[in-house]
Amino acid sequence: MASSKKYNRFDNYLLKGKLRRNGYERWRYVFTGINKSTGEQRTFFVELYYVNPLISPKESVLAQKSRLKINENDLQYALAGTISAQSVSQEVAVQPSYVLVKAGFYGTNGKQMNSFAASSSLVFVKSENAFKAGNCTFGKDVLSGSLEVSPRDIREHPEMLCSSGFMEWNLHFEKNVEVGPMWNTKTNFWMPIGAKTVFAGLVHIDGQEYSVVPRSSSGYIDKCWGEEIPNPFFHLSSSNLTSVISGKPLIRSCFALEGEFDKRLSIFVKLEGTKIALSGSSFFDKYTEIHNWTQMPEDADGEKLHWTVSVHKKRLVIDIDLYCKTSEMFVRDYEIPQGERKLLKVLGGGTGFGEIKIFKKTGKNLEMLEHANVLDAVCEYGTVDAAEE
Repeated sequence: MASSKKYNRFDNYLLKGKLRRNGYERWRYVFTGINKSTGEQRTFFVELYYVNPLISPKESVLAQKSRLKINENDLQYALAGTISAQSVSQEVAVQPSYVLVKAGFYGTNGKQMNSFAASSSLVFVKSENAFKAGNCTFGKDVLSGSLEVSPRDIREHPEMLCSSGFMEWNLHFEKNVEVGPMWNTKTNFWMPIGAKTVFAGLVHIDGQEYSVVPRSSSGYIDKCWGEEIPNPFFHLSSSNLTSVISGKPLIRSCFALEGEFDKRLSIFVKLEGTKIALSGSSFFDKYTEIHNWTQMPEDADGEKLHWTVSVHKKRLVIDIDLYCKTSEMFVRDYEIPQGERKLLKVLGGGTGFGEIKIFKKTGKNLEMLEHANVLDAVCEYGTVDAAEE
């Protein structure tokens, strides 16, 4: 499989200049697989998170561990009992610096596993035309690697902020719908570069094998970078859509939206012949949007969260309503570039469902252009909070 060369320049490090000392970069890959034994479907994710690489290029530094500022003289006095250790124990702020590979799956009993390494360990291997971080490969059409975190690792290093387990993946992919930068400023960037991506291959996780089949992989790839992670963080995406009007799968359709950037979302929607790209960072994109998420009362299907987005641009209206069961969601944590022992805590799931509608304004009336049911949607909301002591 192969993708076009149109956006090849984005298949490289995106952090430049001062952002390499105070910035982050994240590559994300989402896809679904089928359990070979049970037929159960799972939505998987693999992420690369690269933060402040020039602060500590040779050693990974996590900001969640308490670090004490004690000089050698103070330490000697404390050991001799001349002064108390408490008087020289001053916690200092630390900025994180590392490359992190995060992998796992959404759904019931979902989990994430993290592997941290020095930022210099992320290298480009010219012979393979791919980036490597340890045994994980991020290529133009290849995604492979493995992670293993033991219960002992978690007990001894709670700052890893993840679950124990084992995951191995070996995949090829092709970007069927490629999208350019949807938010592009000096301090923030977001690009759903593979808004609709076909994956194929195998995933092994905790002793179970999953087949990733192109026609049902519901694949998605995006990249983002910047000085500060959006706070609050809001994301919706899906490439599994079926027309309510015709009853047929919309095989050339997808949508992705993310923010908040300056308190608004950037939005990309492709429904067969209709394509809408609202970057928000462009002076020429004039539109209004309202987005929200709420907790729904528990019903026979359990507790759910509800995401809503309504977009108005000239004669077009887009309405999105998605739900995700809370039992199929969990929180992923990301250290912010500034450190300060603060985390972006993202509550997310990959089994969202609902609908998307597109209307055309005709006078005072609305003419429906498309109405589609949505499955396998990634639904996320997050905020930056202080880490728990």
